Amino acid sequence: MERYLIPSVNHACQIFRTLANAPEGMTMHEMEVALELPRTTLFRLLRTLCNEQMLEKRGKRYFCGTDLMKLGLHIINSDRMHQLAIPHIQRLALKSGHTAHLAVPNNGSILIVEVVDSPNPLMVSKRPGVQAQLHCSAGGKVFLAFLYYDNLELILQEHPMEKHTEYTITDTDKLREELKRVEALGYAVDEREYNKDVRCLAVPVRDNRGVVVASVGVTAPAVTFPKSQIPAVAEFAKEAARGIYRDTYQLSEKRLGA
Repeated sequence: MERYLIPSVNHACQIFRTLANAPEGMTMHEMEVALELPRTTLFRLLRTLCNEQMLEKRGKRYFCGTDLMKLGLHIINSDRMHQLAIPHIQRLALKSGHTAHLAVPNNGSILIVEVVDSPNPLMVSKRPGVQAQLHCSAGGKVFLAFLYYDNLELILQEHPMEKHTEYTITDTDKLREELKRVEALGYAVDEREYNKDVRCLAVPVRDNRGVVVASVGVTAPAVTFPKSQIPAVAEFAKEAARGIYRDTYQLSEKRLGA
């Protein structure tokens, strides 16, 4: 399979991923060290990508370019499920009083694709385009429990469990226990594992084959989202997930069959 790969395209993808995680941009030397590419190869790639407006050079630093960002937004906005999910995420934010979000699995992490801010003035939220690790995020636990469980060892080998707070699970056996709870309850909780002051909850969104394709949930300061609220908020989130499934798959099938 690897003999069919094009090295320059592979290197360009590495550049995109590296710069996407560098909001302050990177110099050519920093990328040379990070990517372990020959200077002449990297120089030609950067010149080409800047010419195509996939990258932008400001002074000595490189950033993701306008065309690359437009392409990403176009993909997100053209996704049918994403568009149909927005009203349900809005209702979830209003009913729960917390910031609501939609996330999808993305190369061993989760990607936030939609956020509706909480009506509560005291709020926390990630913005669309932000990624989070699987083992310490509510949406990530949803994907580990319902999508990746049979390949958990491989996932953790490729994406080691980093410790962010004293509550972060970094033991494989404890994570398996947690994922069994997620499967039994139908929802996952980030119990201040990524940020010690923040509690999150997420539930799975399935397609018409029953495969988990996204997660929907809420993020809030732990002081405004106490543990006592978890069962009620979980029901609100499950209601949103059912609505997303219904509008995206059931109604679509009826229209096609009409």
